[in-house]
Amino acid sequence: MDELRQRIGSSKAGRRFIAQMRFYNDGDFRRLRGFMRSGYYDLALLQNPVERRLLDLKAARRLHGRLKVAEIEMAEEYAIQLIMLGENRIRLRLRLRVTESYPHLVTDYSLQPLTERVNDR
Repeated sequence: MDELRQRIGSSKAGRRFIAQMRFYNDGDFRRLRGFMRSGYYDLALLQNPVERRLLDLKAARRLHGRLKVAEIEMAEEYAIQLIMLGENRIRLRLRLRVTESYPHLVTDYSLQPLTERVNDR
């Protein structure tokens, strides 16, 4: 898992992902709201406002619980695509893209369930 953290944390998109997931997994939606207001690109928020994003993430938290990284599909400097595993054993695809210029604001974020459930091993 340390190798996964290192690969994710070495990119700008990965660092934004880590910050957002910390608030999500802690269930700290007040801080997540603040993170989105300051860390998301304005155009992204015009297309999908903070309050709607929070409702989606709260629903995901209720359905899937906390999420952990199961697989890295892509980890580039400004974009990341991961397979996440929920506490309910459902796999989800997470995509996050940030601006190239500092402070690397989130321009695209999606979290979509995949069809298969992971069997307990």
